[in-house]
Amino acid sequence: MLYQWVLFLHSWLRWGVVLLGALTLGRALQGWARCRDWTRTDRRVQQLFVAVLDSQVMLGLVLYFALSPLTPTSLDGLRAAMSISVLRFFGIEHAFAMVLALIVAHGASIASRRAEDSTARHRRWLVGLLIALLLIAVGIPWPALPYGRPLVRTF
Repeated sequence: MLYQWVLFLHSWLRWGVVLLGALTLGRALQGWARCRDWTRTDRRVQQLFVAVLDSQVMLGLVLYFALSPLTPTSLDGLRAAMSISVLRFFGIEHAFAMVLALIVAHGASIASRRAEDSTARHRRWLVGLLIALLLIAVGIPWPALPYGRPLVRTF
């Protein structure tokens, strides 16, 4: 039952990541294109996005290491799992893409804080955020894929 709840939260929290990512991306793009000052709101939206992404990855890691029935199979038989798309995706590709996206988002956040001026802050955050969102998009189990999951998970 705990597995179902954590999976449900993990599934729904992704929409927070996607929506905050889009909002943050829009702010960064506008800030860079219009040479707008880096504001307190920019920083707060950035922090909120990274915090929600942290929470999403933490839930995913709990699923990966403690609760998922797929993970032990893919870790025990790594060679065999590589030929089974579902096991390969959830055992390796999904986890790797999401952890890498988190690292990139944190790195971009740090790089933007260290920038000398607002334009550079927006640019650094924009580039890092684009890379992180691309990794997230690649790591989502879209419904049309062989290992896809529904866009809206229910119990």
